[in-house]
Amino acid sequence: MLWGAARLKAMASVAAVRIGPFVILLPCWRSFENAADADNFPIAILSPVIGISHQEAVLDIRTLACFVAVAEDLHFRRAAERMNLTQPALSQRIRVLEGEVGTDLFERDRRGVALTPAGAAFLGPAREAVLHAGMAKAEALRAVRGEIGRLRLGFTPIAFYGVLPEAVQAFRARYAQVDVDLIEMSSPLLEAALASGDIDLGVLHPPLSRDLVIHSLPDEPFVLALPATHRLAKQPVIRVADLAGEPLLLAPRAIGPSIYDRVIALFRGEGISPRIVQEVTPMTTLVGLVAAGTGLGFVTSGIAKAARPGVAYRPILPPPPSLPIAAAWRPPALSASGERFLEIVRGLVGQGDLPERTS
Repeated sequence: MLWGAARLKAMASVAAVRIGPFVILLPCWRSFENAADADNFPIAILSPVIGISHQEAVLDIRTLACFVAVAEDLHFRRAAERMNLTQPALSQRIRVLEGEVGTDLFERDRRGVALTPAGAAFLGPAREAVLHAGMAKAEALRAVRGEIGRLRLGFTPIAFYGVLPEAVQAFRARYAQVDVDLIEMSSPLLEAALASGDIDLGVLHPPLSRDLVIHSLPDEPFVLALPATHRLAKQPVIRVADLAGEPLLLAPRAIGPSIYDRVIALFRGEGISPRIVQEVTPMTTLVGLVAAGTGLGFVTSGIAKAARPGVAYRPILPPPPSLPIAAAWRPPALSASGERFLEIVRGLVGQGDLPERTS
């Protein structure tokens, strides 16, 4: 069977694998109406030359597997049963193969079947080609399932104080052949990186301004960080009204306008105006300024778990707004490795298969 240039161009893409004296061309996609069509579709094995000419023989893997079966069994009927073919169909494949190779590969007489010297020389590379074709198919399917390849994971500094470290560790243990690139950015920069295709999956903070698909994760509640020696640190719970006149550290509104506005509304709801002495980002720097006695500030419970000397953390009443967290990706679909990672995250936070939505 020969492939013309037009047939080659009709394929979506081709992966080339060199096996000894052969080059295997593996089509990346193809659908068949029935098994017979699949048997006859050539996965090409081409003699190594520069360029592709019409004189080159093209052998399909199924026929090579038939040759290997006959060579190992030295019996056409048993080989046909092994290959789930009729004996005439198997014999026809071997005759076509011998025609393409240009010489007899088997000696046939009343005493039985034996390999010719050419057949014996052909057996090793043919067996290797069949083996590697099976391995190539298995690797392709693993890539489709997201078990090999690369995952470019972006995250905000705050998000990495939650479930992400455990999720990354579990993912690497389960999918060791997926390279994971960890990229820290602010939420707006993550949106831009997702939209441009620079990362596969981002863990960031809605609401988002771009057309991305998001899967909501559990919010991070806020607690109050204050110097351990502060008078309010003696209280197990602190009320917002107790913060009247206290120096407040707050992230700039440009970083998170929704949270900023809700914090301001929380104070005004209690009839007081917050005394903001400094705008601070990131949140880890805010904790450092609290330790230095600069002021008090809200941090996520994840940040609070990373204890710092000189800093106390207390719950607030009424509760401050929590920080929304979501996994996001560019439509139409998340990469296969991204899906596997998100499955692990969902399991760790106790979520089922929740629906995604477009931001």
